[in-house]
Amino acid sequence: MARSPIMALIMMIIPVVNIYLLYKWWGEYKAISKESYNPIVRLILCFIPIVNLYFIWKLFTGVETVAKKKGSKGYPLGATVLYILSMITCGLVGLYMIYKTQELLNEAGA
Repeated sequence: MARSPIMALIMMIIPVVNIYLLYKWWGEYKAISKESYNPIVRLILCFIPIVNLYFIWKLFTGVETVAKKKGSKGYPLGATVLYILSMITCGLVGLYMIYKTQELLNEAGA
């Protein structure tokens, strides 16, 4: 489902709605990548400390990989570098990653 990247930013800022957005992203990524996993299980794994770092990273890198296969440029510095920068900058780069992730999902799904 294509949604505005600005709407994704707003959804990620609202506490309970961000859980829904993550669930939808896992579902959209599953549909685009044709992987076989349960989005609810992946969402639950995002709430376990330390494990969540891996699964959020996996989502971002997976979305970038699928988007590049569909002809998009992906993240400017790469998903891994931006993910690490978002942790260092207390999430400021993370806001950009949220925006860009929704944009890449929209492009890959179209």
